[in-house]
Amino acid sequence: MILTPAQIKKILKEEKLSISKRRGQNFLVDAYMKDKIIKAIDIKETEDILEIGPGLGALTDDLADKSARVVAIEKDRALAHLLQKNLAKCKNLKVIHEDILETDLADLGRKVFKVVGNLPYYITTPIIIYLLEKERMQVHDIYVTLQEEVGRRLAAKRGTKDYASISVLVQYYTNPKLLFTIPKRAFYPQPKVNSVFVHFSMLVEPPVQVHSEEQFFKIVRACFNQRRKTILNSLFHKLKNIKKDDLHNILRKAGIDSARRPEELSIQEFAIIENIFHTKEVWL
Repeated sequence: MILTPAQIKKILKEEKLSISKRRGQNFLVDAYMKDKIIKAIDIKETEDILEIGPGLGALTDDLADKSARVVAIEKDRALAHLLQKNLAKCKNLKVIHEDILETDLADLGRKVFKVVGNLPYYITTPIIIYLLEKERMQVHDIYVTLQEEVGRRLAAKRGTKDYASISVLVQYYTNPKLLFTIPKRAFYPQPKVNSVFVHFSMLVEPPVQVHSEEQFFKIVRACFNQRRKTILNSLFHKLKNIKKDDLHNILRKAGIDSARRPEELSIQEFAIIENIFHTKEVWL
């Protein structure tokens, strides 16, 4: 149900609603981009869709038409009510007024969802982390619109300026792929930057084996929190009860030059560090 900016203004006026900048509300108004998104999602009629932040339903009726069921999670109470009213004809649609970060997907009556969403820029990373760390057993694919800069960071490869701790986390659980750019003019109100449509394909198993995922991600975050420093100095800053020379020797035995920067290390090398830390009983 794609709407023009004029139609959106009219609806908001009639319903006495206003667009919340605080919640990052930007509505898709480009029919071509809507069709491109729907095609990219490749919906099967047996699939259940979890739509995050449906807003005024630019994608919702198409999702419902092509899938077995759509559960739409909308944090804005007024928009959730309006969506339910306007799409009452969609019998396989359930609209829930709730914060996705407080939603237990296991309670929604289906084991596995294909996730679709236009994520607010200010809360993109927390939502991605929540889905991957807390709800990954209920998700098999994620298709979301993100701020272009964020999308490139999540999919970044080692050795690039965008490579960060969140890149490692995302690529531990998924295979991320930037599908296409969505120009800022495709939204109302128009954001300041372009967006990108991203597919996160959930991995059956992580690409590396670690003893403790918690310790693994602590190591990754410790390194990138001071990314201008060497691996040796970044880790030594966080570790307790270990001499720098001992840490240097541990890294050397792991085959990792302690003078390297965090953005130079692959996910496999971070795993090697975690594994040898576990063997040596070194903890962050």
